[in-house]
Amino acid sequence: MIVSASIQAANQLNILQDINTHKSKFDQIHVDITDGHFTNNISMSFKHIREIKEQTNYKVDVQLMVENNVKLAPLAFDHGADLVCIHYESTPLNDFIKLSEKYTNLGVATLPDTDNSLIKDYLKYSKAVLLLAVNPGFSNQGQAIDLLDKVKDFNALYGNFDGMLIADGGIKSTDLSELEENNVDIAVQGGAIFSSNA
Repeated sequence: MIVSASIQAANQLNILQDINTHKSKFDQIHVDITDGHFTNNISMSFKHIREIKEQTNYKVDVQLMVENNVKLAPLAFDHGADLVCIHYESTPLNDFIKLSEKYTNLGVATLPDTDNSLIKDYLKYSKAVLLLAVNPGFSNQGQAIDLLDKVKDFNALYGNFDGMLIADGGIKSTDLSELEENNVDIAVQGGAIFSSNA
């Protein structure tokens, strides 16, 4: 299982230094981009993707928590993202299909209270599924749902899904082995990597 470091939890005054300081704890970089509409705040920007790609050797997976994915998903790829997950809740199926035809590394993400059954029609066009366990936009939150339960439910519904399964939100180091046992391919961690007592 891959651990992806959410740089929203890093020192925003020197993200690259913080990445280097904690590099033994993760395998790739996770960037959350919000628009102040789909979520209440604005967090990282597309330039963070480009900076990471230009100044490190890490792969970058991006979660877009925005309303206009048709416009913004291409921007994420243009800035160097290796994988972009866009939210089911803000992306009609037809828009998702059109984006997937142009960008093969496209995934679907869900908010904590979105039932796994609702994304069934998206899966055949998805490289990945991101299950989010916290209400989006802010780092170091507690889980709004039991993430492991949602992972298990996803596996029960879609045991033949051949893309990547991503778990995100409030994941502690002690959670990693159980997530891996339940077929999670990428675990996103923020505070568990970058907080002062991590």
